Amino acid sequence: MMMNAAPVRTYKLLTVIAVAGMFGCATQEGRLKTDTFVARKKLTSELVARQEWETAFAYADDLHREQPRDAEVLVLRGKIYREKGLPTEAENDLLSAIRLDENFAEAHAALAIVYDVGMRPHEAEKHHKEAVRLDPRNAMYLNNLGFSLYLRGKNQEAIKVYSEAARMMPTNRRLRTNLGFALAATGDFRRAAHEFEMGGVPAEAKNNLGFAYERKGDLKNAYELYAEAVRLDPASTKVRSNLANAAKILGRELPEDLPPVPVTAPVSPVTPPSIVSPPSPKSPAKEDVKP
Repeated sequence: MMMNAAPVRTYKLLTVIAVAGMFGCATQEGRLKTDTFVARKKLTSELVARQEWETAFAYADDLHREQPRDAEVLVLRGKIYREKGLPTEAENDLLSAIRLDENFAEAHAALAIVYDVGMRPHEAEKHHKEAVRLDPRNAMYLNNLGFSLYLRGKNQEAIKVYSEAARMMPTNRRLRTNLGFALAATGDFRRAAHEFEMGGVPAEAKNNLGFAYERKGDLKNAYELYAEAVRLDPASTKVRSNLANAAKILGRELPEDLPPVPVTAPVSPVTPPSIVSPPSPKSPAKEDVKP
């Protein structure tokens, strides 16, 4: 009986060693995954910034499964949902992030944009203001609040907010352009022209000022400004289209002195006349700041 006991003890010992080995491998693998979590989250943030939505979503969704209570991951995934046209899913993720961390300014800022796009202005303004309160030195949160006010026709308030943001980032082209449109909406085209000049190359500045006049119903001035923009940037098909449209509505011919379209023209730097920047023509003029 004693002689048979040794093999049994040996078998049990080997079993314990094998189980311990497997547990050790699993623990090491789990530790490695945890150690790379922050790096993968940073990569996801970069992918979102580059608008590589499909890849970014795969990473964000995987990170969320690992740590479902990580507010930053929820914000990243919420932004992706928003940009892919899934506002309900975006709102759910961003509200969850705020419940986890009510002082997370970027969650409020991202949710406010969802509400802007969804035409829910009162809720949007509330969360824009909360983002600014939590991070008052973030010029882009002020930019987003300014645009939300502009959407509601609160132009004087928007000008005040944009001006404050411009003092923080005086060379930011998006802020200058948005401020220009808000000034033009009040009829202050002189100051608007200055802001457009600060916000882009000469052709783009003329194009935006023309669009601002067009929005106010002054097609005559818009026509002249579009013509100047074409002379400054003959390669811009967008500016030529704006001019042609204004000419058609006015019943006028195109100016005879317009330069021809260059045969081998480089891509024009002039952007479409609008208040958007971009990330996204379907969204307000806003800028997402990485969490």
